[in-house]
Amino acid sequence: MVNWKRGRGSFSIWLLILVLFALREIQTARHKHEMKFTVVATSQALLDHIAVALIDDIFWGSYYKSSHQFAVKAAWISEALGANLTEEMQHLVLDHERGYQFFIHHLTRNDTKIERNHTLQIRFDCELDGDIQLSSLAKYGLDGEDLIQIEGLDGQWVVLNPRAHSFKFIAESPFWTEVRKFYNKRYCVGAMQKILRNSSMKENLPPDVYVSRQDFPNGTIRYSCTATGFYPPSILLHWKKGSDGAIWGKENSSGTLPNSDDTFYLRISLEIQPEDTGTGYACVVDHSQLETPAVYPGTTSEAQLEERFSSSIASPAIDLQ
Repeated sequence: MVNWKRGRGSFSIWLLILVLFALREIQTARHKHEMKFTVVATSQALLDHIAVALIDDIFWGSYYKSSHQFAVKAAWISEALGANLTEEMQHLVLDHERGYQFFIHHLTRNDTKIERNHTLQIRFDCELDGDIQLSSLAKYGLDGEDLIQIEGLDGQWVVLNPRAHSFKFIAESPFWTEVRKFYNKRYCVGAMQKILRNSSMKENLPPDVYVSRQDFPNGTIRYSCTATGFYPPSILLHWKKGSDGAIWGKENSSGTLPNSDDTFYLRISLEIQPEDTGTGYACVVDHSQLETPAVYPGTTSEAQLEERFSSSIASPAIDLQ
């Protein structure tokens, strides 16, 4: 039987210090913009072209060859970008269709089956912390195989597939280097900054956290700590035992996954062997919308858990002081 509760508890002061240091990597101002392009074509003709744009894993814009229109998710995003930038991005996607066709033709020029369909995948992304750019990436793939990529504005192109050696010389030319840097500044960083500064992609929300315990006939205990409904997606969720923080079990993570309402979900499970009584375990949670880390103890008594669950009284987690 699985029971759910919201718990309260505390850790020792020195453990709190260790946790706070671990949480320094969570930055409320960090955002990532991704633009993904998928092109289907033969060496002679472009058949389909789809593009999507996401900020912090939230979809905000798209392009479909069937409509020849770059569309945004909401009217406020159009207002945030402004008419000029939106129109530029529309023309940019259309103009690049010819370039993508040339790219596929160039890479497949030695194929004997000229009518064979090929799929070109391109990814551009950039990451900011406030107004400081942390990273950028441009990556190309063909028919499910990575071809070539570059990380950082001043990085070097890395060939991942021999077919891309000839393209490397083109990509490294001064002209295309400046074009890539301009695109990063104008359409990746610039568009993201306009959207984030003029509106909000999603209301920032703290996680709802639930701890469950499941007892198996062989004596094994499984604890699960679930955080859901939070935004932004950066979160720290892990199990600790006692004041020494030792873990004596197998820990599994669902990974941070999107909910249907554009919030996020994460579940960490811990399986404890029969020789362990299961006492002293707690889930540590930190998120940008929590002032301090919160601790949700695992249960030490199924009867106590059942009593709390039946009463339908959810006690909020206590913030560490």
